Amino acid sequence: MLPKTAAPRIVVLKGDRLYGDLISRHIKDLWRNADVQVFQLGFDALDSIQARVPDLFITGVKIDDMDGLEHLEPFIETALPILVLTSRKDARTFDLLRCIRYDGLYDGHAEGMENLPTALQQVIQRRLYVSPTMLPNLKRPKNITLDTLTEKEQMVLSVIGDGSDDQQAAERLGLSPYTVNTHRKAIMAKMKLHHKGQLMLYALQNGYIWVSPQQIHYPGFQRRLLAAVGAAKATPPERASA
Repeated sequence: MLPKTAAPRIVVLKGDRLYGDLISRHIKDLWRNADVQVFQLGFDALDSIQARVPDLFITGVKIDDMDGLEHLEPFIETALPILVLTSRKDARTFDLLRCIRYDGLYDGHAEGMENLPTALQQVIQRRLYVSPTMLPNLKRPKNITLDTLTEKEQMVLSVIGDGSDDQQAAERLGLSPYTVNTHRKAIMAKMKLHHKGQLMLYALQNGYIWVSPQQIHYPGFQRRLLAAVGAAKATPPERASA
């Protein structure tokens, strides 16, 4: 256990600045000499970490300038202690969490700030900490079944899940409306959905879209969608019709 006089360097990345500052205050209560930097944007936090590797990286899962959990991808093969703070328990979030590395998973909604010092002490010493409410969601899904969505279907769902029609989704995906419609029908059949409202609710409940007051997020797909649209616009007409 690090003593109260320790001076660890800690980077905090949270989209909510007030929440980030609250975490910083709790860190200072635990280690009064701690050097804490709080960021709201992923690229700023990554630049700071690249300039000087901290002793602990604390982050949320929804960062405005990052897609999915790509702000954690650079650390998969490193030993940097990482504590993820989130209360999200949807399927898509845990699909993303299974693809990266972390040392702690803290449910702030369930545990409040009361147990945060314990989580901080555990993780900074590279000891696993997982909130009890998160444990059931960490189990890997059962074997793939016929109702499992393909990667392409998941990408289409992340677009039509906000209510976009086939033409709107086609423009964003760089596909034809017919192809989008084919995927839409397959998704609805697999998930046993009968109308657009059910599809939107399913996409929201399972984390294919996240809605905030500022915008709609498409975790794990947003940057890929932008790249796909850019590539489609750059494709010469004769090639596009080939």
